[in-house]
Amino acid sequence: MRGKIFRSLHRMTRRPASPASLVRAAAAALSLLVSGCGATYQVPASAGASSLPPAPAGGVPAGPARAPGDFRRVAARVEPVAESFCREEHPGAPAIACDFAIGLSRDPEMPPNAFQTRDEAGRPVIVVSAALLREMTDDDELAFVLSHEASHQIADHLGKQEQQRILGALVLGGLTAAAGEYAGLPASDARIRQAMDMGAFVGGRAYSQTYELEADTLGAFIAARAGYDPERGAMIFRSPALAGGGGLLATHPASADRMRGIAGAAAEIRRQEAMGLRPTPRLAE
Repeated sequence: MRGKIFRSLHRMTRRPASPASLVRAAAAALSLLVSGCGATYQVPASAGASSLPPAPAGGVPAGPARAPGDFRRVAARVEPVAESFCREEHPGAPAIACDFAIGLSRDPEMPPNAFQTRDEAGRPVIVVSAALLREMTDDDELAFVLSHEASHQIADHLGKQEQQRILGALVLGGLTAAAGEYAGLPASDARIRQAMDMGAFVGGRAYSQTYELEADTLGAFIAARAGYDPERGAMIFRSPALAGGGGLLATHPASADRMRGIAGAAAEIRRQEAMGLRPTPRLAE
């Protein structure tokens, strides 16, 4: 993909083109980057939290670390709910797009982590490491993590981030070419490639924290529909292995922000349930 973009930029910058036209092309790509890749769903306000919120009152006391048997049991409850939620949000999508495969990695070298991807056929895949499973002390935490990863797929964060990388490469590559033309020293192919790589790197992180908060919000709704407590699930962010986040180019928000955002989503879930509604996240305005 990057090669196609580079060839297009190469042709554009090797034609008689004014710096102004190159800047306009980069600005158009920047406009798409800003307007087309944000959150799809409303995310509760959480920024500015300076400390972790207290654990929710009541509920089941934390127990021993979760085991593979717990993983299979919780995944069996969360998977059909996530798939149903996915089909609600994408009624015209192929069946495989909402057919989640959830697995536990027993790789002893894999750190505490969970991730989502798609296989070659386009099926969404969720993987939790055994090291992360050992950090969990109740089913709510495990259910929330699985629901969070499923939410990345439902909100198409992989597709959006790829689009951001492409647009980021276009923006910085185009501006680099324009600067060279303006100075009368056309940028070399290597310089433009370097700028594109940097643009792709920055573009891929442009909304990463927003996407994490959005996946937290959707994950809270999925976990709640599956019968779990998302606020208790958010206690996983108290684990030293997952604490931290934040910063301009960090891909994950601060744990305190995430936990307060999930608390806001849980409050909205309770509000809808009190009205006799099926908890459903709101679309962003």
